[in-house]
Amino acid sequence: MSTSGSLSFAFESTAFSANTASGYMTDTTGIGKKVLTIEGMTSNLSKHIAVTVIFPDTLAVGTYTEANGATILWSPSLSAEVASYLSTTATIKITSINSKYAEGTFAGILDNGEKEEPLTDGIFKVNIY
Repeated sequence: MSTSGSLSFAFESTAFSANTASGYMTDTTGIGKKVLTIEGMTSNLSKHIAVTVIFPDTLAVGTYTEANGATILWSPSLSAEVASYLSTTATIKITSINSKYAEGTFAGILDNGEKEEPLTDGIFKVNIY
């Protein structure tokens, strides 16, 4: 399956742009909600980011926060023993979405257990698989 899309953001004052970006939609039969996860690989596929939104009912444009299931996970190194960062606050704004495509923005404060850092200027445009 080919992937296409774009995803970019800034973390610790460094700009990142995904080599590959795509979205994955799942239905959660346990809680009856739809979940969109947007994933990107950067820096020669050595870094990974996942931006996740849990929709209350159906896919919809809007602003989602950690209070209603928005999260950001940033792994700054997939090859070294470096702690990943998980959002303590996250804001994901979906500006366009249907069953095959999503676009929007994201930002948050991420924590790796030792320090908190802001993730800013997040933008994505992805096909959904």
